[in-house]
This record gives sequence, structure tokens and C-alpha cells, in this order.
Amino acid sequence: MADRPLIALTTWRRDLPTYLGERTDLFTVGTEYVRFFSARGVSVVLVPECTADEATALLSHVSGLVVSGGEDVGEWIARGEGDDAPLDATTRDVTERALVVAARGLGLPVFGICRGMQLLAALHGSRVVDLPAARELHSYGLEPDAQLGYRHEIELTALSASSSATTAVASRMIVNSIHQQAISHCPEGFAVTATAPDGTIEAIESTTDWYAAGVQWHPEKMCGADELAEQERFVAPFLDAVERYRRTP
Repeated sequence: MADRPLIALTTWRRDLPTYLGERTDLFTVGTEYVRFFSARGVSVVLVPECTADEATALLSHVSGLVVSGGEDVGEWIARGEGDDAPLDATTRDVTERALVVAARGLGLPVFGICRGMQLLAALHGSRVVDLPAARELHSYGLEPDAQLGYRHEIELTALSASSSATTAVASRMIVNSIHQQAISHCPEGFAVTATAPDGTIEAIESTTDWYAAGVQWHPEKMCGADELAEQERFVAPFLDAVERYRRTP
């Protein structure tokens, strides 16, 4: 374990019922996130919240950052309304923005999942928009088991040439659909690496020296053995970047 790279994973602060009360203030993240990345050779530390001043110091102890999924990105980020957080901004929005900015400054690899991809894209010039109410490929609001089991097809356009993973061009794969928003367009400095047949951008990757990527679906919730194996093609470039970062003096 001592030789495993260490990555940071963001959490979601929310009130949930516990034996201490109906609204217990908790930092939460699905255990499947930790299991997913731990099974791929890295150790994971959870980030509760931090300020912009603390972000760089915190990330100096890790070799990668995963921005997790969950609640919608705040409107001030979704609409690109500036760098200053409004008074009603959530601590999660403030924290994750600070972490992505600090990671970019450090050259630290970043991987965004669902909301995480949306935030990453919006901070680089894209926007987060609501999907149409009628959307066959991206059904949302189903019963939990049905939502977790819902799948749609995506087309892969390209993958990182710097990764040890095999580059895929114009191939297809099946992914889950647990989102009601998407990004409006590919941000500057990034390339689209996967799209759905309806045009929804499903994955992006940085075209600069800084490794940053995101996927709109939830790879950690693809539970079948064959499904999990397919996710390697998107996670491997991030893990390669983490290892390179760790070994850079």
C-alpha cells in the first residue's frame, strides 16, 4: 500500500437522517467511488471542504484529483458568472472550484465524473444546461433500481495518445445515464472524446500539457464485470497521468 499513488476525492455535504436526528450534517460520497479507484492501484483520501487559500497546500500531498458526481453545479458556475462566489454559494461549489483551479496551477491530473465533468468544463468556458424534458437516451427520475440499470450507447471519437491504453477511434460502448444536465459545448483547451447519438457530450479531455478529463456517466456505478472492464479505456489515461506526476521530481 505504501507505494500506491494517492489521489483526492471530493465529497458532498448534505443533511441526512441518522440516529442523531433527521437532519444530520454529513460529508458524503458513494463507497463505490473509493472501491473503483482503489481496485485500480491507487489510494484515496476524501476532501471535505477547503478554501481557495488551502487548496494548493492540500493538493501538494496527492498525485491526482477526482471531482465526484452528485447535486447540480451552482448557477454562478453553470452560467460562467465570474470568479467570485455569491453569498449563497454552497461550500461544495466553492471547494471544488478552488481545487480545480489549484490543480491546474500545480499541473495535477484531474478526472471529473458527471457533475465533476460539468464543473470542469464550465470553469474553462463551457456552460451547464438542462437536458430537454423528453430525452429517450437520458431518462432521469426513474425508480432507483431502474435508474441505475438504465443504459444508452455512446460513440468514442478518440482517447489520449499518451496513455498506455489502446487508442479507440469511432468505436462504441454502453454507459449508464444518471444526469439531467449536460455541457453546452466543448471548452477551449479540451477535445470531445465521446458523444451520445443525440449530440450530448459524454466525455472530454484536455489538449494541453495539463491532464484533465471528464465523463458524463458514472463509471464507478457500472457494476457488471464486462462493464467495469470497459471503463478502463477512460480511466487508464488519468491513472497513467497520476503515475507520471508522482514520479516527476
